[in-house]
Amino acid sequence: MKRIYRKLCYKISARRRSWLHARKQKRVRRMILRHYNHHPPRDQEIAEAVTYLSTHPLTTFYGTFQERYDASDVEVLTDPQNGLPYVITEGGKLYFKRSLNNYTIQLLFNNLRVEQDRHAPHCYTDRHFFVEKGERLADVGCAEGYFSLMNIEQCEALFLFEQESEWIEALEATFAPWREKVSIIPQFVSDINSEQEITLDHYFREHEEKPSFYKIDVEGAEASVLRGMEGLLLEREVKIALCTYHHQHDYERFRLFFEERGYSHRPNAGVMIYQNDMEQMRPPYFRKCLIKAVNHHASP
Repeated sequence: MKRIYRKLCYKISARRRSWLHARKQKRVRRMILRHYNHHPPRDQEIAEAVTYLSTHPLTTFYGTFQERYDASDVEVLTDPQNGLPYVITEGGKLYFKRSLNNYTIQLLFNNLRVEQDRHAPHCYTDRHFFVEKGERLADVGCAEGYFSLMNIEQCEALFLFEQESEWIEALEATFAPWREKVSIIPQFVSDINSEQEITLDHYFREHEEKPSFYKIDVEGAEASVLRGMEGLLLEREVKIALCTYHHQHDYERFRLFFEERGYSHRPNAGVMIYQNDMEQMRPPYFRKCLIKAVNHHASP
């Protein structure tokens, strides 16, 4: 009886949150369109996003590429051996937290597919910037590890940084077939070293061969991660895919950071709306999503 009651409460709470979020999305959409009706955008990418928004609901990304994906198409299975939910993808099983229900997993996985579509402004790679055969990859803030699973066969070694225990359990299941070349580091990557935190410079100081590809997506702590890898940034070959949307001015901030260190860089094409920040939104509303940088020995 208690289980049924908790389930009912969860459904009511989830539906209320969904309703409130939908109301907020409509309000923000009206605000953005009203602003650009009076102040036509000069930036071509923002102009294209506003045109799309004028005939579509508010979403994170803008463009028809995302319309190819439907969460209802995602099949969620349960592993009878460990009880974890998973989705079959990229030639493997991508496991999720055991506390997530199937509908939430469908939404999460669908968002992952959209984010890594080659036309998405969030895509970590492209035809000129990717994980090459034999590279060592550091996935900083890996959560479910989708990006790493996409590249596992390419990697000589894979380092997964994730501190949340439920995600760690899921990661161990996902990467069990490649256990010999995967390291899971259960600490928060930062610019200090403590029991819970670690810098990339500190972690890799004893590794003769350092990673050459760093994917960094840490929910707004990207600057701390970069401060904690100043030594690694001096390595001969380094590629960094860094998220730039968690704070309004992150793209400009990180653009200057890489320029000062002699890195060549470029943003992904397109813009996005960071929906976690809708209460504090200010013009221009849209943000650049990701910067790709390499050291001065190569071009991005």
